[in-house]
Amino acid sequence: MKRVLSVLLTVALFFTLQSVAGADVKQVTLSDIDQILRDSGTPENIISGLDDELKQMIYENSGSSPELKFIEVQQEVVPQLFASGYSIPSSDLKIEVLAFSVGSGKADIYPIYEWLKPVKPKGKDYFGYSTHSDFSVVANTRSNLIWYKLNSGDNWTSAGAATYTGSSLTGYEHSGSSLGTPDFPIYIKGNFSFRVDIDKTNPVKKIAISYVHDTSSGGTFGYSIGYGPAYISVTPSSSNVGYNTNVYNLVF
Repeated sequence: MKRVLSVLLTVALFFTLQSVAGADVKQVTLSDIDQILRDSGTPENIISGLDDELKQMIYENSGSSPELKFIEVQQEVVPQLFASGYSIPSSDLKIEVLAFSVGSGKADIYPIYEWLKPVKPKGKDYFGYSTHSDFSVVANTRSNLIWYKLNSGDNWTSAGAATYTGSSLTGYEHSGSSLGTPDFPIYIKGNFSFRVDIDKTNPVKKIAISYVHDTSSGGTFGYSIGYGPAYISVTPSSSNVGYNTNVYNLVF
């Protein structure tokens, strides 16, 4: 009987200690993340416009930096350079960039896109982003998540990470089925993150981003992104390929 009592006391003590230890671990809420963003200098209108999933990604990748500082981003007006196809209007596809300084000579960049209408990719869509060569990506600091929902009022559901199908010293590319192959049109968004080293004293502080929505039948098309300004190359031509290509200035 004494042995049984001893075991029970030991088990009870273990769970008590676990509870005490757990009580010391503060759960970070979205309000906490909002305050971290405010402390970094992020404007209130930008904070209120961020979805919960992106806030969580920013916190996980950048929030622990004691030197976290918001970087203003300004979009350039650049010509949409493509052989054929059509320009995807911003009313259908939203593309944005967030950026934060995370220490001397380092920045975290968040390229994001969101379809504002239901779409049905055929496994041939493309998303790429590249900084100027004055920046270089930091190894093992990239992440991304694709999200979807059936109706505009639904909560987002994670579809997992998009495959990295291309990489360089200045950015990354994603293409194929991991950007979506639904059986019917749905809402899709992608949140991406990567860290860069700023390699020059007076760098060209720009990032080019391109999304290609390829609904053509048959054939395999090749896409690439480059800086100076952003461009897309497509072979062969197709009128069923939509493009959204932008260049952004990081103001710091």
